[in-house]
Amino acid sequence: MADRGEFRQRRGKAPARAAESAPAAAKGEEVVEPSLISILVESVLGFLLWSSMWQIAPCLWLIPLDAMGVTGWEGVVVFWIILSPTVGARFMQRSFGSPVGVFLLRCVGLLFSFGAYPFVPTQGKIIRYLLLVVGTTFLFMAWSLQLWGYKGRGGSARWASVNGTIMGLFVTLALRSWFRSLNPVFVSEQWGIGALVLGLVASVIRLVCLWGQSYQWQRPAQIVGPGCFISSVACGALIFLSGSLFGDPSVLSRWVGSGHPDVGPAPNPCGISVVLCLAFGVVGLPCLANYFIWWLLGTAGAATMYFVDGNVGYAGGLVFAMYLGSLMPQLIYRATQHAVGRSMMIFSTTFILNLVLCVWCTAYNFVPGGEATRERTHILILAGAIVLGFATCVYGNSISGDKKDDDESESTRKELLRKRHLAPKAMAIIGLLVIASVSGIAVRHAAYNPQANEKTSPEFTAAIWTVHFGIDNNGLNSFSHMANLINNSGADVIGVLETDAAKPFLGNHDMAMYLSEVLNMYTDYGPGPRHHTWGCLLLSKYPIIKSQHLLLPSPHGEIAPAIHATLLIGGKHVDVMVVHMGVDTDDLDRKLQARTLAEVMRATVNPTFFLGYITCQPGGRDYMQLTRDGNMTDIDASEKERWCEYILYRDLIRQGFARITHGSLTDTEMQVGKFKVKTSPDEKDNSEMVYDSSRVPAHLRFPERFGERRIGHHYARYFLDHVFHMNTPRYFVQP
Repeated sequence: MADRGEFRQRRGKAPARAAESAPAAAKGEEVVEPSLISILVESVLGFLLWSSMWQIAPCLWLIPLDAMGVTGWEGVVVFWIILSPTVGARFMQRSFGSPVGVFLLRCVGLLFSFGAYPFVPTQGKIIRYLLLVVGTTFLFMAWSLQLWGYKGRGGSARWASVNGTIMGLFVTLALRSWFRSLNPVFVSEQWGIGALVLGLVASVIRLVCLWGQSYQWQRPAQIVGPGCFISSVACGALIFLSGSLFGDPSVLSRWVGSGHPDVGPAPNPCGISVVLCLAFGVVGLPCLANYFIWWLLGTAGAATMYFVDGNVGYAGGLVFAMYLGSLMPQLIYRATQHAVGRSMMIFSTTFILNLVLCVWCTAYNFVPGGEATRERTHILILAGAIVLGFATCVYGNSISGDKKDDDESESTRKELLRKRHLAPKAMAIIGLLVIASVSGIAVRHAAYNPQANEKTSPEFTAAIWTVHFGIDNNGLNSFSHMANLINNSGADVIGVLETDAAKPFLGNHDMAMYLSEVLNMYTDYGPGPRHHTWGCLLLSKYPIIKSQHLLLPSPHGEIAPAIHATLLIGGKHVDVMVVHMGVDTDDLDRKLQARTLAEVMRATVNPTFFLGYITCQPGGRDYMQLTRDGNMTDIDASEKERWCEYILYRDLIRQGFARITHGSLTDTEMQVGKFKVKTSPDEKDNSEMVYDSSRVPAHLRFPERFGERRIGHHYARYFLDHVFHMNTPRYFVQP
């Protein structure tokens, strides 16, 4: 272990013993490029670190989601902030500042992070969350000790770690490209076990590669440039912005999307451009990182992405992706030039604080101090861009030693200049990962064919369902189960609520893309992430002629989204409204929202149906506003045991109504209605309600897989226990 002189940082030359034990690069030797095996192993470890870090946010969100408010469990993540700086303590460096010590920390982190999902009981979501936080902390500490401590062999181990951290993002993008925006290691038990085994094998290989090498805890000669605080804050902001905006190829499309027919660049296949631009920034543009004009272009791109819809906003986002990519090699490497304990505390605090503020910007109605952060995501992005500008443009242009005639400082300067870029082998691997990403998106694009599933019949089935952001009641991803239930229900048009999961604290998942590709249906995503709603989504087997995204009046509470779309059903234009109104505690919001919706529906000239979340009982003020002033009819006004989900219609013929239990997939049932488009204006609606399915043709009957009519509420006996309940199904016929 190094003596006290090696831990002490001086402003002049380093002590003689420190100079004798300094890295080869500090004595003028050429910086050694990492080996291929080192880069491959580090890319695997980097991917697992990215996956674990970004899974904390959805887990952090799960518990307050159920309580609709802060519970206190969120504070567990402070464990990461408190423990990570201990890597700077003398006892930690003595105990774990070696290849074996890093190996042990990493193995514990892998077992906790990736063993939590396949091995913890399904109902143990709090246990999974606690284990994930602890596991991520240990992985982070292992990464810190290796990245900061090892400077042997011309700095190749450190350089490999920097390269691997960046490549981990591209491994994530490649997997998400194939798995429709999902990271499979936290969705599939098999993939989770595979990730755990792969991580342990990679850790063993890394241990063998570094066996016998000592860790040295002095930094190179002092470098003029951003200090510990600004470097660490910039690194944390860079990781947050890169992962939150470009951690999945589809996110950018949802930020700038609008209604049909001009929806803007679709995530499939336009997500390819996100991967290409991010890779181009990392590989080809680090030389621009310290230029003010480049920072100005990147910041302008971010502003364009946030404030402009469509192709122009998308182009701005691509510029911002290139800008962030160009900063990665330099900023991650620069952060390692400072004291590891302080750097880790500032970095982890910055990252977690950004995640929390991201939640506060959207969930402001349920958190303390929410009014101050309401819809302030643009300020969060701008603050990150300013910090990046300070770290690269204001301070980053000085990359010389404190004494330019000193050989040691000059060699350090050359080392830094070179390590602004990735190793050539790493660039080649990133090229292969880009090809993998492009291939995944291209294969999915070729398979997506909603025209093959398109319906032309005037008889259709509509459904409304609130899906809890694709997270089931056990805290696990429910996308595949959702797709199965929608398919089994026979729904041709479905309004899905609480769907905007393209946010970092919801996993950056594109639910619309996933469901539309699996079910081969047309889709409208609704208002995107930058509008700070919980989301509403339209899926349809009928072509979407046009649509409009609405943000309903919400002066006090959460922003209420709506979609007003026109479909081509049976050769005629039919309008549909998909709506998620505010919570029942925001009375003024709901009053204004119901009034606005009534005005929109009253003005429609086409047959219209409404699939929405009203948050009041039948006969309540807002219900009456929509039915009376909006000139709409409840599909079954006799059904009084409803609270939030409703199906309304006008100038259509109702044929059936059913309620299907959620089966623990969400906290809300699915409601299904059957309709027919009138063939003539004189055609009368069905007015008699019957329970006997033999009174209607076979093709109009609800699926038998959900059982027979049940009286009263059915409580799920087991997971995916989907059955009819509440005295449904019911059918409507002519008297």
